[in-house]
Amino acid sequence: MQKQVYVSCPMDCFDLCRFKVIVENNKVIGLAGDPDHPLTRGVVCKKGKKLLEQLVHPGRLQHPLMKKDGAFVQISYDRVFDLLAEKLSSIKKRYGNTAILNYTSDGYGGCKNRIQSIFFNCFGGDTRFEGSLCWGAGIAAQKYDFGAARGHLPQDILNSKLVILWGRNPKHTSIHLQSLLVRARKKGTRVIVIDPVKTATAKAFDTHIPIAPSTDGALALAMANVLIQENLVDSAFVRDYVKGFERFKAYVANFSPEVAQKITGIDAAVIKALAIDYATADPAAIYIGYGMQRYENGGNNIRCIDALAALAGHIGKKGGGVNYASSSLAPFLNFPETKSQHFATQTRTFPAAKLGEFLKDKPNPPIKIAFVASGNPLVQSPDLFTTVDQFSKIDFKVVFDHFMTDTAAHADIVLPAAFVFEQEDIFATSMYSHVLNFSQKAIDPPETILPEFEFFLELAKRMGIETLGFDSSAQYLNQCVDPLLAQTKTVFDRDLAGLASAYVQIKAHDIAWEDKQFLTASGKIEIYSEKALADGLSALPEFIPPLAGGLKFPLRLLTCKAKDRMHSQGFMDETKTPILYINEKTAEDFKVYQGDRVRVCGKKAWIEAMVCLDEAIYENTAFMYEGYWHKSGAVNFLTESRVSDMGGQAAYYDSFCTLHPLSDV
Repeated sequence: MQKQVYVSCPMDCFDLCRFKVIVENNKVIGLAGDPDHPLTRGVVCKKGKKLLEQLVHPGRLQHPLMKKDGAFVQISYDRVFDLLAEKLSSIKKRYGNTAILNYTSDGYGGCKNRIQSIFFNCFGGDTRFEGSLCWGAGIAAQKYDFGAARGHLPQDILNSKLVILWGRNPKHTSIHLQSLLVRARKKGTRVIVIDPVKTATAKAFDTHIPIAPSTDGALALAMANVLIQENLVDSAFVRDYVKGFERFKAYVANFSPEVAQKITGIDAAVIKALAIDYATADPAAIYIGYGMQRYENGGNNIRCIDALAALAGHIGKKGGGVNYASSSLAPFLNFPETKSQHFATQTRTFPAAKLGEFLKDKPNPPIKIAFVASGNPLVQSPDLFTTVDQFSKIDFKVVFDHFMTDTAAHADIVLPAAFVFEQEDIFATSMYSHVLNFSQKAIDPPETILPEFEFFLELAKRMGIETLGFDSSAQYLNQCVDPLLAQTKTVFDRDLAGLASAYVQIKAHDIAWEDKQFLTASGKIEIYSEKALADGLSALPEFIPPLAGGLKFPLRLLTCKAKDRMHSQGFMDETKTPILYINEKTAEDFKVYQGDRVRVCGKKAWIEAMVCLDEAIYENTAFMYEGYWHKSGAVNFLTESRVSDMGGQAAYYDSFCTLHPLSDV
C-alpha cells in the first residue's frame, strides 16, 4: 500500500526545499517537490533529486565498522557502546574533557544534528571549533551594523526596481532565487552582477561588472563617495536611523571613483553610474554571496556594502535591503542545546579554519579521541596537507557518515548515518528561506543502522548521563519548536505531525528591519560601531588591501561550489581529474594550453588538474570547484588556513598557487 509523506531536503543550501515522497513497502518509490511550499513551489534541484540515488547507493555504509590491522571489520553496537563508554570515561578522568574533539558541522541540517554537541555538553565539555568555514565574516559584519543578519522574504525581490547580485551565483546555488529574478526582470527590474567571474548568473542577466577579487569594499566605499558628492544620500533616513555618518563621510572622501578604479579594475565612469543607478532606483536591493567574504578582509567588505545601503536609505523597505542571510527562525530552535551548555564546565575552542594547526601546536591536554558528524573535515578544511597529517595522529577517532569518506577512512570506528527519509526532524535555514520545514519519517532505516540521535540517547543512558533534558526524539523536537510556535502564536490540536500541513514563518521578518528596530546598542544602523572597536576592530567599515601571492605563487585560487553537488556530498563516484579554469592570457603566461594536464601547486602541496580556457575568469586567477575527494584531487590541499577579519571565517580565497605543465615535471 502506498503512502505520501513530506520530507525536507537536509542539505546546507539557500532554498531548503521540501519533497512529496511516495512510499511503498518501506521503500521510497517517488520524489517530487511540494507545490504548496511558499518558496520552492514544487521545483527541486538536481542535488535534491540525487538523494534517492544516495539512499540506495551500493556504497552506502550499512553496519558499524572498526579498524583492525588496517582494515575495517563489522562490529556490534553493543561492542561500540562498551568501547566508547570506557574510552570516554578513562580519557575524562586522566586528561579532562578538553581531550575530546567534538567536530560537527552542517552536512545534515536538521535540529537533530545538535545531539552530539548536547551529549558532550552534558558529559562536561569538550574541544570544538568556533567561527565558520562558510559564512561567519558576513554574519559578524551585519551584527555590528544592524544587530543581526536578516534578509527579506524571497518573493519581495519582485518589488525591486534594481537588484545587485554581489558575488552571488543563484543559477548554480539558489535556483528559486534565480526563478524570482527572471520574473522580476520581466516586470522591468534591472539585474546587475558584480563578480570576478562571469558566472552562469552573470551571463543570464543585463550587466556583468568584473571586479578584482577581494576589492569589493573599495567599490562600495567609492559608490558611497558618489552618493555624498552627488547629494543622493537619503538625509532623513540617515538622520533618524544611522549612527556615524559624519565620521564615515570623512573616511570615504579618500575613495573617489578614480582611486577605486586603480584598486578594483572597474572604470571610474562605471562606478559612478552604478552608484547613481543604485541610489535613484526606488527601491533597490543587494543580494550578497558567500564567496565575497572568504578573504581576510571579508567582514569589512560587507560592512562597507551595508553602509552604502544605509546612505541610500534602502534598508527596511519593500524591494530593498542588503540580503546576506536570514536569521529569522533558527534562533528560536536551539533551546535544548542552549540549556545543555550549563553542564559544560570544561571547554576549549580553536578557529574553524585551523584544525590542522591546532592539532600540530600540541594543545595541552592533547586530543585523545575525536567524534565527527555531519561533516567531512579531511576534504573541506583548509590546508589539508597539515590537517590530514595531524588528524591521523589522534589516538582514537569516531566518524558518522553515509559513505566511506576520506575522513571516515581515517577513523577507528565508522558508524552508518541515517538518511533524512529515515527519521522525523525539523529544518530551518538562516541563509535565505523564511519558512520552517517539518520533515516526516518516510521509511525505517535498515535494521543494522541506528540513527545518530538514538545512538547518543543510548550512549548517555549507558554512561549514566541524565541531564540531556529529553528521552525521546519527539520530546526533543517539541522542545526545539515550542519557542518558535509561541513566537508565531501557532497552535496545533495534535502533536508535531500537525506541522506537516503548515509552513511556519515570522511575518514581522518578511521585510528586514521594516520596523526600524535595529538590535544594536544604539538602536540604529551603526556605521560607527563601538562594539567592533571594543572587539579590536575598526569602528568604521574600512578597506583592507588584498593579499597577494608574490612571484612564486602569482595566481589567486578561487574554489567555488559545484552546481550539482553540495560541498563533498555526491562526489563518492567521482574519479576524474578536476578542471582548472584560467583565461587565455594566464595560459600564455604559463605556456599551457586547452586540455593540458598540469600540476597546480600551493605552498605545501600540489594536485593534478586539466586546463580549460575560459574568458569568464578574471586575470591572474585560477578557478576550481571544491568538493572533490582525495582520489580525484581535493582542492583544499592547496588552500591556506587563513582567518577573516571578523567572525572567525575561513579565508579560503586568500590562497595562491602556480602551474607546472606535467611535461616539465
